Amino acid sequence: MKVLTFGHGEIIFRQGTFGKSMFDIVCGKVGIYVDYGTADEKLIAEMGEGEIFGEMGLIEVYPRSATAVALEDGTNVAEITLEEYGEYFEKYPEKILRVLRMLSGRIRETDEKYMEVCRTIYENEQAGKGDKDENLNRQLDSICKEYGKFNSLWLN
Repeated sequence: MKVLTFGHGEIIFRQGTFGKSMFDIVCGKVGIYVDYGTADEKLIAEMGEGEIFGEMGLIEVYPRSATAVALEDGTNVAEITLEEYGEYFEKYPEKILRVLRMLSGRIRETDEKYMEVCRTIYENEQAGKGDKDENLNRQLDSICKEYGKFNSLWLN
């Protein structure tokens, strides 16, 4: 496993690219962005020392769902490749639980948002046509503002 150093504003990986590694922040801070560098850019997480990011790139064979950017000069991240992850988790078994908790939290959050949309649709159907589309659009707009635009990669 190698340690990489980034300056403020340097991109660690880009949304839409494929990667077969995850990263453990040794020091510094990393921002996780959706639609980085566009008018729709959204910071979805700020991470610091000891936190892991990019794990989905290691687990899945899908393009990265966000862009990771160093937020401080001298940000050091340990890159853990597919070939090294077994050794890494053997050396740092507590990191397994950290990754599982992160993934579980993301699933729970996605489930909650999905249930909000389903509830809105159901309530509108029960109330009659009325403002069904307006309520649903408001709900979806709220989710988009919080998490960025819907990415078709998320729907696969």
